[in-house]
Amino acid sequence: MVSGVFLSSLLLIAGEPSDTLSANTLFGHEVKEVEPLSALELQQRQADFQQMLDDNGWVMMGDQVRPGTAEGGFTQPPRPSADWVTPPHRNTIFLNFFGMDMSPGTNAALGESPCLNAPTAWPGFNGTEAQALALIEVFERQVEPYGIRIAYEDYPPPELPYAMVMMGGTPGMLGLPNGVLGVSCSSDCGDMWWRDATFAFTDNINPNNAATLGTTALHEAAHAFGLAHIGDPTKIMNPFVGSADVIWADQCTPYDDATGGINCQPTHDEFCDGGAQNTHAELMAYFGANSPDMEPPQVRITAPEDGLQLPVGGDVTIEADVDDNHEGYGWKLVLVEAEQESVAFAFERQWQLSSLPEGVYTVRVEAIDHDRNIGTDEVTIYVGVDAPETTGGDETGTSGDDSDAGSGSDSQSGTSGDGSDDSGPVSGGDTDGGTAGASDDGGGCSTAPHDTGVGFGALLLLGFGLVRRRR
Repeated sequence: MVSGVFLSSLLLIAGEPSDTLSANTLFGHEVKEVEPLSALELQQRQADFQQMLDDNGWVMMGDQVRPGTAEGGFTQPPRPSADWVTPPHRNTIFLNFFGMDMSPGTNAALGESPCLNAPTAWPGFNGTEAQALALIEVFERQVEPYGIRIAYEDYPPPELPYAMVMMGGTPGMLGLPNGVLGVSCSSDCGDMWWRDATFAFTDNINPNNAATLGTTALHEAAHAFGLAHIGDPTKIMNPFVGSADVIWADQCTPYDDATGGINCQPTHDEFCDGGAQNTHAELMAYFGANSPDMEPPQVRITAPEDGLQLPVGGDVTIEADVDDNHEGYGWKLVLVEAEQESVAFAFERQWQLSSLPEGVYTVRVEAIDHDRNIGTDEVTIYVGVDAPETTGGDETGTSGDDSDAGSGSDSQSGTSGDGSDDSGPVSGGDTDGGTAGASDDGGGCSTAPHDTGVGFGALLLLGFGLVRRRR
């Protein structure tokens, strides 16, 4: 177990901490400002962070927090018994320049991070929109070969499984020393859980230094995918970042453990013979090659049948089939008239509606992929009301378009700027099929266990049955 002082990684080589005041708005959103912490508050944050590590059996080495061994190293998952066979999935990374109210947890869509041990107001980016766009360009250029989409103008809809990098604040706000430019408390071997949140401490870097800012954000996001430090200083996953442009390593490159242990070694061994990591090969295996996606997800509600009649106070189970041409999609259940929805964070395909009062209910299942194509199906339920002779149901059971579909603003997406989901969705889950930290065939591991509980959000809505997802 490490104590007191943590090893620092992604050390600041170029640029000085900026004294630029935070802009009022970026990309049309208000930027959250947070009062600087006093020396006493910073000291307390350090003590709280160390206590959290001790309580959870975690260690921090460099810019990573992971479960630790008794000797103070990182625990490693067992090596898979066969070659990497997990299919690639598309991904979206949200660069959060706005800041938000955050809390402990593992679900980026809810503003959660396992780095936190208490609810925390996190500030946004302290530079201009032009400076933000310059570092976004660095980020986009580096992920362009892969099936990864970058979001920054608006919060993605919560039903879309996305990772998040907080682009603001200082390491002291988490209880870390000043040399650290970023941190990942999710080291999700093989990217099995798709909702990790990481931090790039942009208040410690001059906002004109787009190369360092963009590389820091990339580096921490990649740690959340399970990538480790390597020794080549011209590569993104080197632990020491300067101002020069760097790239992904496309061959087996030896590890660099100068700042601490190496994470996810059994996964890297799937692509190299040991002692090294092929970053490009792993990214390609996780996310596939970049290509446009014009096909919406396919959705079909299999139960109940359209036009079902129930007595007042009746119950009904909603069941749906959801599929897409690329893995990585997400979905939600919507009660249209009641303006209630339940996000399938645990990839559930069954929901229970209980004690229904009199009325007509349009029940919709809506799925989304990372190019924001939408597929839906819906049925109408009549409670204590006679159904018309014909309901005009959609026999195809699916519809879709390539519109943004509610990704634009917080009110559209059903998630507020502070990261909370106003509709009370099903809580994040840990199921098979690319959603969980541990996987028998993928060598997955994660810093913290993901919540498998099912929340009781909407008045009539509760999650019912977690169904394993197709792999």
